[in-house]
Amino acid sequence: MVTRAYGEAQTGVFTLALTYLAFFYLISDFGINAHIVPHLLHGPISAQWRRLLGLRITLSLILFTIAATGVLIWPVDNLFRQAVLWGSLAIFGSSVYTTAAAIFQSKLRYDLSTLAVLVGTLVPLPLFYLFIASHQGIPYLMLVHLLGWLLLGATALISVKRYISSLLPVFDFSYIKKIILEVWPITATLILNTIYFRLDAFILSSLKSFSEVGVYNLSFSIFQSLLVVPTFIMNGYYPVMIKNFSQDKQKFVANLKKAAVLMLAVAALGTVFTLLLSPLVVNVLTGGQGFMGAEISLQILSLSFPAFFVSSILMWTLVTIKKYKTMMIIYFLGLIFNLVLNLVFIPKYSFYAASAVTVMGEYLIVLLQVVVLIRVLAKQRTSFF
Repeated sequence: MVTRAYGEAQTGVFTLALTYLAFFYLISDFGINAHIVPHLLHGPISAQWRRLLGLRITLSLILFTIAATGVLIWPVDNLFRQAVLWGSLAIFGSSVYTTAAAIFQSKLRYDLSTLAVLVGTLVPLPLFYLFIASHQGIPYLMLVHLLGWLLLGATALISVKRYISSLLPVFDFSYIKKIILEVWPITATLILNTIYFRLDAFILSSLKSFSEVGVYNLSFSIFQSLLVVPTFIMNGYYPVMIKNFSQDKQKFVANLKKAAVLMLAVAALGTVFTLLLSPLVVNVLTGGQGFMGAEISLQILSLSFPAFFVSSILMWTLVTIKKYKTMMIIYFLGLIFNLVLNLVFIPKYSFYAASAVTVMGEYLIVLLQVVVLIRVLAKQRTSFF
């Protein structure tokens, strides 16, 4: 709807605002769920979850302040600035949902997680359509985006009530300090990964035009929507990995290889279908108006599916074996690689370069993960091959 009604430039503003805010949504996770889920698999969880909620609300307030201040001092288009300011309150809804998701993951209740997403997506959709049909500005669309996240967070809280005695947050600052000291390498990795993943869009906006950002973000949005597949797979598989690693390391490695093969097979299918169908998909979304080059960008991005799918499982493997600092170094190297190549090639090749660098960067990440994992398992006398 946005691509058809607003064209390349305003779509660029809208999608870049979402990309900017997505950094803060992801950082609000802070890597805590990966650390806390093993503790939620056994024993009483209510008190710990309420302290986690207090931590996340505190963190959300800090992130909201940073997001709003950052866009106020950043020399950007006023429309972009207004869209971000209106949408930045969604950080709170995202944070609440992420906190509830820790319970859903530990209980393997992804039906409850899906329910929250459906409510947060479908309920605001008529209002979104109404604003577009009446030609309201991009900031109004961000208000609907905010409403969606608030509904998503509220629905998640209602669903989690069956497992928690009280939904009131507990602001335990000794607990907050303890958790931060334990998870800071995961947090740093998450921040690095988030910047690495979407740095190209901001470099593109600085060196090129919002129209080119709009073209690239259209292809990237389609690409990113397909990456929910490995995310959902790993959300379900992570608790199983934890149990296998603690009980039987040979079984852990055997299941890891099976999961990697599954990921590769699904990724290969995804690449083939995207290469074939990208012109049709882009044409349907845009109505055949503008966005020239988006289908080629999408085809280039699809070549990275095998790397993204496999790196997803390898990243959670490193989390399971608690190689937090090693993981942080890997993503730091990926960020430097991404930054340098984008700065060199985007001025000449625009979003085609951004697409290609994304592909190369993810294969570098996978290579480093495999090398580290083989060395770690060798030290533990567990063979991967």
